[in-house]
Amino acid sequence: MKDTHDGPRPPLPAHDVACDQSVGDARDGKARPLRILLACNYDPRNAATVCDHINAFARYSRHEVRVLSRVGEIFDDVKLDQFDAVVIHYSLFLAIEGFVGPRSRRALAAFQGAKAVFIQDEYRFVNATLEALEACGVDLVFTCLGAAEAEQVYGRVSGLRTQQVLTGYVPHWLTHYPPVPLAARRTMVGYRGRTYPAWHGEQGREKVRIGKLFKRDARRFGISTDIAWSERSRLYGRDWLKFLRNCQAVLAVESGASVFDFDGAVAARTESFAALIERPHPIPGLGKKPSYEMLRDKFFAGREDQIDIAQISPRVFEAIALRTLIIAYPGRYSGVLEPWRHYVPLDKDHGNMAQVAAVLRDPERVAEIITNAYAEIALNPTYGYGAMIEVFDRRMDETAAGRPRAIVNERADAKFRKTFPFVQIDNPHEMRPPGLVWRAARAAVRRLGLEGLARRVLRRR
Repeated sequence: MKDTHDGPRPPLPAHDVACDQSVGDARDGKARPLRILLACNYDPRNAATVCDHINAFARYSRHEVRVLSRVGEIFDDVKLDQFDAVVIHYSLFLAIEGFVGPRSRRALAAFQGAKAVFIQDEYRFVNATLEALEACGVDLVFTCLGAAEAEQVYGRVSGLRTQQVLTGYVPHWLTHYPPVPLAARRTMVGYRGRTYPAWHGEQGREKVRIGKLFKRDARRFGISTDIAWSERSRLYGRDWLKFLRNCQAVLAVESGASVFDFDGAVAARTESFAALIERPHPIPGLGKKPSYEMLRDKFFAGREDQIDIAQISPRVFEAIALRTLIIAYPGRYSGVLEPWRHYVPLDKDHGNMAQVAAVLRDPERVAEIITNAYAEIALNPTYGYGAMIEVFDRRMDETAAGRPRAIVNERADAKFRKTFPFVQIDNPHEMRPPGLVWRAARAAVRRLGLEGLARRVLRRR
């Protein structure tokens, strides 16, 4: 693998190489833009950050990007030779046939144009991902890993190049919402975490630990909280937006996991064993589950922190854009956040809770930190999606250089857009959660196996 990372260039946390100047000159001249097919799973009713990421290609790229939102045999009835490049988005797992089927993988392998893949949650399905990348002849991976870590993971795939990007960027829509006065916000500190399987390691545990410990200690300091970590408490779209704007502060930890599970054995063994020896109880909270320490010692002792994947979460960017204070465990946060300037650091043993509580009782100090983060991060073009797409465009130019260009066929392009219409939701953060009738209808369609028919009917509307 040719390593395409260079040293850090603050404040831009992505790595890149200087492209061949002749490539840039050709694209800046009269050569037509690339025709790029972006395959993804676009679901506005799910996490808005995924839609923000997909929207960015159509909104900011200087190339002609056609979005194909499908799952399974995504390239059935699609003529890939109409495109100069094909990109698989991270909302589709190339490693899993349920997302990208065998026929589609063969079609991608046969495609002669430039091929790129965006990957997140890179600690899962590692070997299967590497096999799929090699089998499909992928040229370029947009990874969340740094230079050394990318070499550890992707170095075995011959000819593969890598480019580091963040997991997400600042959604420009959110920077336009007026700030809610601190005194008018109902909750002092809010948080929505998620319980991850034990094999995610300490980094996965932190996502619940910070909520549990802060909720416990907040009572002593008179801090009002709205903290939860169950799946039922998850918030999306407008509900999540409203939640963030009505909290003076939210908790945060670095995104990622401590364990890389290359062959899937760690996850399979840990989750199977845990499920088999669990002792359920009809009264919630009285059941018994195996301890983290027990599972760690049996299945992944010594496997943690071998590859560093810790990074800033898109939810941190959302909170900053909406002018909500961040209280977070200390970390690098991809080189974006500076403690006490952009966020309030909370010791991992919560030993400085009194100091954090004192900040929360000082509206001027809270406003100062929020303002610094908003002005220096949310409004900084470096952390906007336009910056990511600028890197994307440059790397796709480089990857496609010297390859035969697809023949322009406007009729075929019009047919593609009619057959596979893409309806972009400009601000997915304003989406209302689906109602009871909609959820029941979707469940019935899935049970009856009518998803394909439903998609065809909706496509004709």
